[in-house]
Amino acid sequence: MTTEAESLLKQEDKEMIKKVAHSIGIAEAMGESFWLSDRNHRTIYVNPIFEKTTGYKASECIGKPADFYFDEESKEKIKKHRALREKGVGSKFEANIVTKSGSKIPVLISGAPTSEGGDLGIFMDLTKEKKLRNINRLAEQIIKNSSEAIVVLNHNRKIEMWNSGAEKIFGYNEEEILGKHINTLIPKEEVHSNITLNEEIERKNFVSNFETTRMGKNGKQVAVSISASKVCDENDQFIGLLVSYRDISENKSMNDELQKRFEAIQDAYKELGLQKRQNDYLQEIATSATNSDSLSTLGQLIISATTMLTKCDSATLRILEDEHLRLIGHLGVSQKWLGRSKIPFKNSLAKKAFKNKRPLIIHNIDKVSQHGSTKLVKEHGFKTCIIIPLFVGENCIGSLSTYATDPTKFRLIEQDFLENLGNQCSIALFTKIQTIA
Repeated sequence: MTTEAESLLKQEDKEMIKKVAHSIGIAEAMGESFWLSDRNHRTIYVNPIFEKTTGYKASECIGKPADFYFDEESKEKIKKHRALREKGVGSKFEANIVTKSGSKIPVLISGAPTSEGGDLGIFMDLTKEKKLRNINRLAEQIIKNSSEAIVVLNHNRKIEMWNSGAEKIFGYNEEEILGKHINTLIPKEEVHSNITLNEEIERKNFVSNFETTRMGKNGKQVAVSISASKVCDENDQFIGLLVSYRDISENKSMNDELQKRFEAIQDAYKELGLQKRQNDYLQEIATSATNSDSLSTLGQLIISATTMLTKCDSATLRILEDEHLRLIGHLGVSQKWLGRSKIPFKNSLAKKAFKNKRPLIIHNIDKVSQHGSTKLVKEHGFKTCIIIPLFVGENCIGSLSTYATDPTKFRLIEQDFLENLGNQCSIALFTKIQTIA
């Protein structure tokens, strides 16, 4: 305390300050403001932290009423709690300090009576805590009112928060589901895939658009896309998961319907007079396969022909080598795509197409995690993809993929034409590879 402030004190005030020195030390160690009054509720001491927080010097506070730097609502609270301390009872309550500049600071006051009839108080600044409370309250409201299903799990995977979107998809209301394990929603046949999901979260701390099924209250399974992220405390210790579920049942039904229509279209290209052009391109591909052209030259010819015949925005050609699909031809994609020059064949969409031995059409390709390059697909604005398997007999040669930003571009493509294109490209590539070998 400054000399100026000390000169305003009586000797008995100085003695009282010495008696509460231990409490002053505690406040200082906590980094909090400390205030002390005499039996007449007049301020006789404030610590430097109080001065910094309020803007008032100690000399400006000494002799002033105990509540002179509080707002009117807080002054009423102080009266009630002062009555408790007159009975020898300590108390805690929230109030608002009005600083010298006129701004308000929320504080938590821990007050206690002194042996001489005065009061002491430690004021904890709640500014950051109030902001955090407001942020948490806002986040909770966003979660609860979101149309998307959002669920908060604790570290034991038990449900701690369940919003209206989750109730809409799964049928459970909040009272029914809170406290239950998330396994309540997992069908028996999806237990293994859920292990994979948890392993991915553990490895990456998050997962996006993981497609699977979950079971509702009525026992029916719902096709969902799951995004989840780990939640950690300030010490980076795992405390739970934030999980969102998106019902993709309609998208899957749409994909099934599009696939059926895609397979059922007949004679479209004949009506458009493209049969001759198709034959010309296929003849060029066959010629390139048997002459001195390199494999990359043949690949680019196949890509160019495919792009012209299908009217797609982009196309890529990959050949199978050592269980990986190597990119040998491309058109309409950025350099970033070349960063994925090799991709695993296992669990790929190309393998799915090869297994079915027929072209595979995929709607909303930018949301299909199995593609493995959804980020690049989104950057290019692609919405629909056709994957043509390339094979000779039971031997997979590779895959030919076409992409479109407008799904209607593929509306009239004939299934027979795509299969014929795939067969011709497969034979050409097989012939060229054998020649090189």
